[in-house]
Amino acid sequence: MSSSDSPKPEGEEDRIKGVKMANNTPRVSRRKFMTYLGIAGAAAAVGGAAYLSMAQPSSPTIPGGNQTQPRRPLIIAEPKNPQNYTPDEYYEFIKWLQSVSDKVAGKQIRVALEAEVGPRALFRNKVDFDTATGVNSLFEFDIYQNNLAKTLLAVTTKSPTFDVMNIDIAYVGRFKEHLLSIEELTKQFPDITYPKLNLDDFERAMWNSTAKYPPDLNFAPYNKTFPGTPVHLPQETPIMIRFYRKDLYQAEKRSLPITWDEYLEDAKFFNKPERAQFGTVHMSARFPSIVMEWHNILYSFGGKLWNFNDDGSITTDVDSDQAIASLEYYVKLHEYAEPTSKFYGWAPAADSMKLGRAANMINFTEFAADMDVQGESIVVRKIGFDKNPKGPAGQSHHYSGAGLGVPKYSRNPAAAWLFVQWATVAATQIVTSLDPLALAVPTRRSVFSHPQVQQLISEGTIRHFNVAREILDQGTINFKPGFPNWDAAEGILMTNLNNAVTGEMTPRQALKGAKADVDGRGQLAPYAF
Repeated sequence: MSSSDSPKPEGEEDRIKGVKMANNTPRVSRRKFMTYLGIAGAAAAVGGAAYLSMAQPSSPTIPGGNQTQPRRPLIIAEPKNPQNYTPDEYYEFIKWLQSVSDKVAGKQIRVALEAEVGPRALFRNKVDFDTATGVNSLFEFDIYQNNLAKTLLAVTTKSPTFDVMNIDIAYVGRFKEHLLSIEELTKQFPDITYPKLNLDDFERAMWNSTAKYPPDLNFAPYNKTFPGTPVHLPQETPIMIRFYRKDLYQAEKRSLPITWDEYLEDAKFFNKPERAQFGTVHMSARFPSIVMEWHNILYSFGGKLWNFNDDGSITTDVDSDQAIASLEYYVKLHEYAEPTSKFYGWAPAADSMKLGRAANMINFTEFAADMDVQGESIVVRKIGFDKNPKGPAGQSHHYSGAGLGVPKYSRNPAAAWLFVQWATVAATQIVTSLDPLALAVPTRRSVFSHPQVQQLISEGTIRHFNVAREILDQGTINFKPGFPNWDAAEGILMTNLNNAVTGEMTPRQALKGAKADVDGRGQLAPYAF
């Protein structure tokens, strides 16, 4: 891919489905793109993209009015997928977006997002939203903790800094009182709510766990429901699954492991540190990643993090025999892992896998596309994906998604609501699912079955969607219920888990200590939704 940051049109135009396409020089690489993003902000999106110009009538009738006026030129980003495909549904939505945006044209909104594959794919198509609405959307990307710190500061000070916010599943309780609910948005802005928004199309697991607060705990061993309120729309579906080296397993004629014990045997078998090849790689730094990774084993072993009591209080159950056994297993697995795993979060662990240093890994689906990026990965098309191994209580997969919400303090809530719809509507999710730098697992059920998505699945470009689909259908997910002060509990957990991995504490000491500290946090405990 080209490293040029200022492509210029060549002047040649093709007509595709009645849409003019202007060819530009090739896109910048993902790594270079993120560098430009930090330097040039929104300008890089216009400077580095190719666009489609949609023919528009010169004097369209303004919906709800008696007058006509010239409509803004409409530009659509060139498709990022090799098939050069943009779904008809997307053109339909963009045209609708333009038709209802006269009152927000000229506004500016700031959008706070995590620098993950789904949001980056939206950025590569932001010209679509901006030209359709006349709104200038300024994306502000940050890593997980920086994004959380900035958005929490904004809402707790009731600042209008951001108009759209990324809300992580673990922190919905901290944001709920500061967000306009989905019901409030649809009632306040009925004329700019897409008729085909179809909230029922969202995966119920995503809707119930992250859009609603309190969430429904619709996974074992809880299976509890609460009368929650939807406060944002699910935007991404990162699920932790198994990544493995297909080529190594095929060369050894070795079957995939079914149980965690077999997974441990495989990690030992493929561990060849003298060749800089390790049986597995972990994300066990003193960082939220270690809590997330351990969740997969904890619930699979029959343990659980919390007791949701009849009086509404939430207390820890982190020192049960099942929980201790799961941590003992997790520590044992580190004997055959890349030694620097104890300093890794999810991204460095993914880098290790794509650089060929590990044979197995449990990580988020959002890193699947990274494995096949030419010039950055040495295992292109060599990675397979599978569900996590089984423990005594079956399989479990950690989900840690996020949604997009509109804070009550936004100065431009109408424009922000349009942006949230554009970012989460099924048509846009088809676009981000097909983007080879994203291959983002959708939050909407209809996207999985779209013919073009199915084509990329059948040809092997998308190899993780079927795994994600099966997990969602079987309901074998777990997640962090985002009650207020979750971060205080998480800080204790990630410290003690890391202490167990590094040998500073035994697994039993780590979890007994974590329970005592979490349940004894003074005014923070007992916790509640």
